[in-house]
Amino acid sequence: MTFDFPVEKIDIKFKTFGSCYLSFFINGIEIDVNGPVTILKDKIQDSNTINIEFLKAQPDDVHSYAELEYFKINDGDFSSWFKSHNYNINTKHHPDTKDIVNNGYFGYAGKLEIKFEDCVDPLKIAGWTIADKEFEPIKYPLKDGIYREKTFETVYRDARYAFTGSLAPNTKEINDVVNSTSIGELRKPLRMDQDRKRIEEWINQSKRITLQGLDQLPYFSYSAGILDSMQTFIFACETLFIPHKMYYYHGELLSDKDINVKDAFKDDFVEGANVIFEYPSPHYDTQEIDHRIQKAKQKNCSVALDCTWMPITIETIDLDLSNVDEIYVSMNKTWPIHDLRPAFRWSRHKVNDKQAFESDWGNYVKVPPNMFLILMEQFPYDYVYDKYRDDAQQIRTQFGLEITSVLWFTKHESAKHDPNEYINKYYFLDEFVCLRKLLDFKNKYFW
Repeated sequence: MTFDFPVEKIDIKFKTFGSCYLSFFINGIEIDVNGPVTILKDKIQDSNTINIEFLKAQPDDVHSYAELEYFKINDGDFSSWFKSHNYNINTKHHPDTKDIVNNGYFGYAGKLEIKFEDCVDPLKIAGWTIADKEFEPIKYPLKDGIYREKTFETVYRDARYAFTGSLAPNTKEINDVVNSTSIGELRKPLRMDQDRKRIEEWINQSKRITLQGLDQLPYFSYSAGILDSMQTFIFACETLFIPHKMYYYHGELLSDKDINVKDAFKDDFVEGANVIFEYPSPHYDTQEIDHRIQKAKQKNCSVALDCTWMPITIETIDLDLSNVDEIYVSMNKTWPIHDLRPAFRWSRHKVNDKQAFESDWGNYVKVPPNMFLILMEQFPYDYVYDKYRDDAQQIRTQFGLEITSVLWFTKHESAKHDPNEYINKYYFLDEFVCLRKLLDFKNKYFW
């Protein structure tokens, strides 16, 4: 067996009865197992062999035997795995008995050999290290079990999915500003026209991103996360064109709706449909997205762009909004503010929904957008990209990761979409290795 996590310790306990003797070796080193034993990392190699021999004074003495009480690896119970191995019975003492599955019970004189391979994959070792050493008792977004205890099962789960996801690194200087700002500073309504202009100028001061034609989208509103804007758009039509691989929220909400959902890259656009893209997207080529936008407008479709990944793209983007009807902007996957989730919508036409009403009347929650404006004053649009660009390159080189259009996401042979849909039927970010945690703990561990 090859473990998919590093074996850091093995805990064993046997109980013996009567006149018997149990000898235990790992990689040729004898271990006294007369009491509870912990085998540490220094005795564990890449390839390992455990040899156990059981003897007793009288082969037919049924009152002399040994039992496995537990066999644990990294505090996880692997007793069943131990018990599944064949036990070679000593035919000198038991000539009429064949080998058996050991089942953790030693009654016949004989030998047991167990071989296993330790994990040597640097990426999996890093995942386990983070999951174990930096365990999160409160973990979200997570559909079940947000409040957790540290067990082998929770650490193993976190290790497997350490690099699956889309949150931003915990940039300390940004967190410091958030944590030092009092609620009292964040309770005033926005000056919508003035603050809109400030946001537009701030974005277009970027060295990488230019948005042309924001003035062609006269309607501006605050959105409680981009999801609010997207929900209105995807429900406001009979036919919706959407990429097959996009944020899983869409798939879940559309699964029971009477909306004709089409693939925005494979299907032919129809007159007047709604079309939405992530722009840019780690799944698709940006030039191909541009091409599909032009095709959609030829059919008078309404086009919306989710620009979640734009602040952290490695690409230089000069986006002409002439063919765009709505654009959604946030920093929630670039700054560590996913628990505040401020976002904004620009639209060509008045959208009659909850966020437009709240923006018009000043009824929206004030804290997130005001926090956005405070951070905007202190950190340029390119700040996080510039901060992590070189570190991301070093991590990609060390772990053999391939770059994508979004700095956080990389490709690796081990990152494949889970056909069992453990996370979600519509979730495809598991095709990438997300660098977030590797960046958070760079130089603290072995990378």
